[in-house]
Amino acid sequence: MHLVGYSRRRYLTANGCWGIFHGWLVLWLLIAISGTPGRAATPAPTLAMRYHEGVDVTAYWVSEKYDGVRALWTGSQLLSRQGLPIRAPAWFTAGWPPEPMDGELWAGRGQFALAQTAVAQATPDDAQWRALRYMVFDLPAAPGGFGARLPALQRTVADLGRPWVQAAAQWRVAGHAQLMTQLRQHDKAGAEGLMLRKDDAPYRGGRSEDLLKLKSFDDAEALVVGHVAGRGKYAGLTGALLVQMPDGQRFRLGSGLPDALRRQPPPLGAMVTYRFNGTHASGLPRFARFWRVRTDQPTANSE
Repeated sequence: MHLVGYSRRRYLTANGCWGIFHGWLVLWLLIAISGTPGRAATPAPTLAMRYHEGVDVTAYWVSEKYDGVRALWTGSQLLSRQGLPIRAPAWFTAGWPPEPMDGELWAGRGQFALAQTAVAQATPDDAQWRALRYMVFDLPAAPGGFGARLPALQRTVADLGRPWVQAAAQWRVAGHAQLMTQLRQHDKAGAEGLMLRKDDAPYRGGRSEDLLKLKSFDDAEALVVGHVAGRGKYAGLTGALLVQMPDGQRFRLGSGLPDALRRQPPPLGAMVTYRFNGTHASGLPRFARFWRVRTDQPTANSE
């Protein structure tokens, strides 16, 4: 199996969206400036790097990579990875602890669209939110390495006693071969991949090998900057999206675009996710294919 990240680093950050680090940094500064007196400021987020063979996996905890919407509980509100308030129903966060939690709003495997739709609503829909779980995978302000923070995380979630708030399962592996076996098992079950958190690493901002992600395919996000008219069977429809990468390079994204989006394509300024298999020497993706539209973040035209 071709494994992502074995031969090169990607420009994009842990969740595949450029600018995430900047967004989180702004968020951290806002919290540090406006945080409650006497409460430690929420640290800037740890960002993931790609897993590569040769890493000592016995030094890490492993968990499922949830295909949901990243969300930070600041101790008083939920914020998106761009630092924007997430309008959750009052009952969803009632009684949550005053310390920060880092996690994912998740509707289950293969249900990203459901989570994305719920989070994108200006007025929260109770029925949609009742299908979500907040999968907590770290306590940013807790002391010590991840292994030391994990029991505190589990106690915090258990004491909270909300069935929709769950501690992400964490486990250890004996070596690379076992990790690969688990990746294949998770792929078959419909998971997005695996995450590895270093046992002795504190929660510190920036990208490092403290946090690694392992997936069996590449994915990235790009900005829609144009619509290319279709030909042949797609005459009168959108044949492809003209999209722009973080480095400014543009390419046409037509493979995998569903007919519904050919009839009514994502607007200019929308963000879309695509999958691909490595890159050309120029940095452009090989065999790029449309995956989905990101609606849980603002478009470039709305910022």
